[in-house]
Amino acid sequence: MARRATDRIAATTACGGLRTRLAMLGLPVLLAACTAAPAATQAVAPEVYELANMRPGNVVPKSSPAALVSAFGKYCLDGPPDPAGVAARLRAADYVAVPQTTPNGITAFVVDDSRPMVMVSDDGRTCAVGAASRTGQSARIRGLIAKRFPGATPLDPASVSPNTELAVQAPGAQGGVIFLQRLAPAISHSRLILGIWRTS
Repeated sequence: MARRATDRIAATTACGGLRTRLAMLGLPVLLAACTAAPAATQAVAPEVYELANMRPGNVVPKSSPAALVSAFGKYCLDGPPDPAGVAARLRAADYVAVPQTTPNGITAFVVDDSRPMVMVSDDGRTCAVGAASRTGQSARIRGLIAKRFPGATPLDPASVSPNTELAVQAPGAQGGVIFLQRLAPAISHSRLILGIWRTS
């Protein structure tokens, strides 16, 4: 189950892009529906217009290590237990939901600045943040895990999913399988995902 959840999260991040610059990075188009300049009708959600004008580099941005772990703590560890509550908190912070062309049980939220992408599963058991790889992120993530979950048990990363470089079983009410994945179509364009999958 953890592998299935992390694979869906990875696919969501791998598909995060607009037709222009991200296509050059080799990322599939997630927001294709937003780039066709739809007519102003009630059939188009307001968020679609906002997404269409989003800077491509901010879909999966170069978030600072502090911003990455802060978002993970705020939305994934300390956020509301239900997906609707997390979505409301994200929208209150100027995030918008990315339309799903092929529903996979994961909704991605993005904001047009350097804060990370946030992904939430429909059942509320999986939550993750994604950003372009940047110096200091791995050390900050390990520090967060050590501080918040000192009793965490290391897991074999390969048992969680491909591309996983760190995985731990964190105890307690806020615990679950915390995983760190690296998606690297090219070294200079690698992306990082920090997530948690709760078994209950």
